Amino acid sequence: MKCPICGQELKPGKKDPNYLLCYNCKKKFKVPQKKIARREEDDGEDQEEQKYSNIPPKNVRKKREAEMRKAYDEMLAVGDGKKKKTKTKRREEIEDDYDDDYDDDYDDDYGYDDEKMSKLPLIILGIAIVIVAALIIFVLLK
Repeated sequence: MKCPICGQELKPGKKDPNYLLCYNCKKKFKVPQKKIARREEDDGEDQEEQKYSNIPPKNVRKKREAEMRKAYDEMLAVGDGKKKKTKTKRREEIEDDYDDDYDDDYDDDYGYDDEKMSKLPLIILGIAIVIVAALIIFVLLK
């Protein structure tokens, strides 16, 4: 075979016989495979046969997809067909006591009252912040 660049005869490499070397232009080329003969042989065989190692066969894929669909449908139907768990009286008492203790401690520590506060001070504060920011920008751009 001849080099496609310079036309000199290609010689097989010493280290790797799968490559042909051109000593004139110092390039290496892969040895061409006879793909035409292989394609004719493949036409005779079943073309649906999977040749990839990382993709499972079709029947295995269908089985796994069916399992996943079933699991997904079950996950979505958890609340539809099952009864809700009823709490026992003892558990309700414990949760109520915990909530009461937590609420009491929280209110006492921070001095919050149950009264509603007016939103007017927050609105005025927000407007003041916007005005101050606008003045700072005006001074910087001046």
